[in-house]
Amino acid sequence: MLYVIYMQNKFTEFDFFMDEDMRSKRIGILCMEKTLTPAITQALFRVKEEANEFHKKRIDSLKLDGIDRAEQIKLTHRQLREIKWSSLNLMRSFIASAFIKQFFYHWQKGPLPIMFFNTPFMNNHHDSISHFFDKLTALKIETLADIENSNSVFFLDTFTTTSGYRFEEKVRNSCNVSRCFRIDSRAHDLIQLTDLLLGITVSKREGKETSNKSKIRVLNIFDWLEKRSKNKKPFYSPPIYYI
Repeated sequence: MLYVIYMQNKFTEFDFFMDEDMRSKRIGILCMEKTLTPAITQALFRVKEEANEFHKKRIDSLKLDGIDRAEQIKLTHRQLREIKWSSLNLMRSFIASAFIKQFFYHWQKGPLPIMFFNTPFMNNHHDSISHFFDKLTALKIETLADIENSNSVFFLDTFTTTSGYRFEEKVRNSCNVSRCFRIDSRAHDLIQLTDLLLGITVSKREGKETSNKSKIRVLNIFDWLEKRSKNKKPFYSPPIYYI
């Protein structure tokens, strides 16, 4: 039911990162080859570090007193900690744009796959995840070949399930992943990238319009990068799927 590439007598495993948009009843799942995960994690970390250094120099140039300087630094850290599509402003939009560029950059580098899936939210979270893997099977993506066992890992944003409900175990058993973890999106850049990609693809799919200049900036960058990606050779799997 799950997917790997068989190369040189080794299975290539995948990491999956999930976020949700309950207003649109959609979920987004970022899929990447497991050895690619550290590389893009470091790239996103550097984006935030560079932004932090830039704003530190900006605050220093203001020559504020101790209390005001501390407040500015605290505000900046809060702004940079979590990059969500629903709360983009000027400061966050530059980081969001860099995150999106990193996604397409690693996709274009190949051959290790990274791709994003926009899929419907079903009856509950477990059914939604199962539906995703069923659809993934039907797609028969060339870079993902099905096998009967997998060491792939599924990560998703923290949410509440029924008391005593062994959610992670049920996902592992029904979707054939080796592990399932719920993590705090505020401390995980890959979940934040998933949130951004979900927000963009929902907006595009539903034809939503926005007057938010920060969102427009990120949408324009996404559209430009997506258009470029369509010029790649046909054996490349596309970076974005609506299923």
